[in-house]
Amino acid sequence: MHLLTVLLIVILAALCGAKIIGKRQHFEKYEEMQTTAPTEALPEPETGSLQAETAPVITDPDALREIDFDALKARNPDVVGWIYIPGTVIDYPVLWREEDNDFYLHHDIDGKESYDGVFLDGSDRPDFSRLQNLFYGHHMKNGTMFTDICRFKDQEFFEANRRAYLYTPDHTYILRTMACLYTGAGAEKRLMDFADRMEFDAYVDQMTKNCAFREIPEGGIDRLFSFVTCSYEFDNARTILYCYETDADGNPVEPAETEEGSSTDTGEDADGADAGG
Repeated sequence: MHLLTVLLIVILAALCGAKIIGKRQHFEKYEEMQTTAPTEALPEPETGSLQAETAPVITDPDALREIDFDALKARNPDVVGWIYIPGTVIDYPVLWREEDNDFYLHHDIDGKESYDGVFLDGSDRPDFSRLQNLFYGHHMKNGTMFTDICRFKDQEFFEANRRAYLYTPDHTYILRTMACLYTGAGAEKRLMDFADRMEFDAYVDQMTKNCAFREIPEGGIDRLFSFVTCSYEFDNARTILYCYETDADGNPVEPAETEEGSSTDTGEDADGADAGG
């Protein structure tokens, strides 16, 4: 009996060690990808010069971060961005395949079978031009990928972590968290096109109304950035963190006009919303 106990302890220790090593390798893999693109260093302005006096003060270094998209796209041309949410482990490339929410549900950036994939809904556009941009990631038992999205359901954590960043080769989206809640996985969560701005505003209100601490700007938002992962309050539940774009000072980007007559029907339930740990 004593021997069996010892053997069980050894097996459990080995399993725990394997999990720790796997988690460390996971982070090392993505840390290697975060190497910034090389840039030429600019000479510092001389003290007391007009250039020094008028030089802008950098208050948000995260907004100035540069991602080496040339290297990422050489690794996988399906890379369309990089998502970083301070206060969480979320710091990952974003993948996209047109009308395909299945492949990156089960594969990583290198095409290997894995749950290490964050991806944009296949019915979205890789330039993030739809009124709703949906991102999916697994809820992992080891705390990686989109597991931390669920932490935003706690009001204290939500209020302490209001910024997220979506980097692309052409633009850095500074995002502000607007609401987080658990909900079902119905097809209405995937609406991306709307007849007009009024319909879109009504949709934003409807999707976020069950969050007691939501914050919708008075003048509305330009686009919706929605981060989805599995949740376990009931069968087929999802947790969604809703965000909108701001300028560097935190002011909401003014809503743009939408084309009349855009379809609101984008199809069936997102397979990507099935991401889980």
